[in-house]
Amino acid sequence: MNPVTDAELPEKVLYSLQSYPDEDRDAALLKRIRDGGATTEGTRPPLPANRHIATDDAVVELSKEVVDETPATTYSVKVDIVQDSIQDDEAIRFADLPEVDRTVFSDKGLADGDVVGIGTTLLYTHEERKQSVLVPESEYSYIVWENGAEAEWVVDDSYETSLKTYDYSANEVATAAAYGQVMRERFAFEFADLSSEQREIVETAISDERYVVGPDETPPEPLVDLADQFRPQEQAKGLDESREDGLGGPYIVRYEGEIYWTTFDVNDESFATSTPS
Repeated sequence: MNPVTDAELPEKVLYSLQSYPDEDRDAALLKRIRDGGATTEGTRPPLPANRHIATDDAVVELSKEVVDETPATTYSVKVDIVQDSIQDDEAIRFADLPEVDRTVFSDKGLADGDVVGIGTTLLYTHEERKQSVLVPESEYSYIVWENGAEAEWVVDDSYETSLKTYDYSANEVATAAAYGQVMRERFAFEFADLSSEQREIVETAISDERYVVGPDETPPEPLVDLADQFRPQEQAKGLDESREDGLGGPYIVRYEGEIYWTTFDVNDESFATSTPS
């Protein structure tokens, strides 16, 4: 059990995308969308739409529309460690590759030759494919970089796809704190009439951040009885979600005037039904 503030609750249950000093691509895209909308390309949507998303300061909902679609091919390739000596006529210097190949490599972080011995996928539109010397049938078996790095180049497989252009816009649902407040008001429940043994279980879960009964142990009766306080409660979830709840799952609990986030994990038949009163 961990103390939690209203502002921290949304990221516990929602798809969460936080900003960092060096923003990743998705975080940078979300910032552009929130600043007034943005378009981006991909074979699948980079960010989910029509669902609540937690950010540093707010909960937002994105809308998206496919505004363009370009035929493309995804290639499964190996940029592998060289095992044998390289014949000059089988190799090409990275700097001599067509711009389209150098750009595709750069987008995958392979432009400096430091990453070899990997399998990955590379996407080429059909127009880009016409300019490539590496796909669909490679003219070379090896690539050599300016720093002396070498790699064997192998095209294993390919499949047809399409490069879509997504137009995103964002709507702010609420601040993180306001959203969390509604979650707390809806889902939080207070432990009632706890025995001394049950209080010990709860306080162990707070001080140690968990209370665990091993798989080969029998759950103590106070814990089995404590489960009855969870049964009628609604599990914590996004305010846009609707699902059937079992006993095991996340909850917001009020104890001794504090709000806690806890997960009740159940893997024992002792909890299958409510204990008799």
